[in-house]
Amino acid sequence: MAAWDPHQDVAHAALLSGSGRSGTTWLLEAYARAGRLRPVFEPIRPDLEPRLEGLRPGRYVPADAPHLPGEEVVDDILTGRYRHPWADQQATLNPLNPYRGRLIKEIRFPMFAGWLAARHPELRIVHVIRHPLATLSSQSVLGWSPERFHYMLSQPLLMDGLLQDVPVRDLRIDDPATALVARWAVENTVAARTYGGERAALVSYDLAVADPAALNPGATELDIDPAHLSHLDRPSSMSHAKGSNAHAGKDPLAWVARIDPEQAVAARRVLEAFGLGDPFRDSGEVDADALQAWWSAQAR
Repeated sequence: MAAWDPHQDVAHAALLSGSGRSGTTWLLEAYARAGRLRPVFEPIRPDLEPRLEGLRPGRYVPADAPHLPGEEVVDDILTGRYRHPWADQQATLNPLNPYRGRLIKEIRFPMFAGWLAARHPELRIVHVIRHPLATLSSQSVLGWSPERFHYMLSQPLLMDGLLQDVPVRDLRIDDPATALVARWAVENTVAARTYGGERAALVSYDLAVADPAALNPGATELDIDPAHLSHLDRPSSMSHAKGSNAHAGKDPLAWVARIDPEQAVAARRVLEAFGLGDPFRDSGEVDADALQAWWSAQAR
């Protein structure tokens, strides 16, 4: 847990956000290693920190809300004062080399980081998006539950507020796999609408695996020389053996064969409803220009 993190202000913090199983840990390790940043791993855990109980996974907090649940703890996280074995599991002690700042990686950020962005203009943000069907493949193999999507449906501020123009309730989602895709779509749309556009750097995990140059926007946002990015052919240290690992010589599109055709059709229906049909193809390819155009167009 020990780490030399001398800069206790938000100006030395950055957020790495994205849906679960989207390559966020891989990027955390790559950027933290290259930029000499203290890696803070998923600190928003209400099950480990009772003061965060108001930030239940899937909880949406509008950017203009007067308060953020667990605000005091989140402030400690941003300023480097919060320490916990779980959050600091990737930090290493080097007494001769203090961290230049901290990179906070959290898969729960999409639902409330807009609140942080509105209050801290100095806060740097990198958002990672992976092809939704690749994400689904990895989540399904690991037995992820669609419960979080149903919790999202129950929140009027989200469904009748930020997403009122998206016919989410009309999609008639009645199977777990499609619910996981819908959860992914909600998370990334909320992210785009609350801290998208030029407010955050967008990185496509799929494109970055194929071409490391796709990591450059995130490196620039974090004031990292892209030439310092290294060991990018390795999976993250926390990659699950059953997950859709796209590294270490594996076929990055191997997950395509694991997607049932009917499942793909149902997922396509969800993506079209969110305006995400063009960036993500059933073949597994990602259209970089279409993705960036969507991200920019959603910004509010």
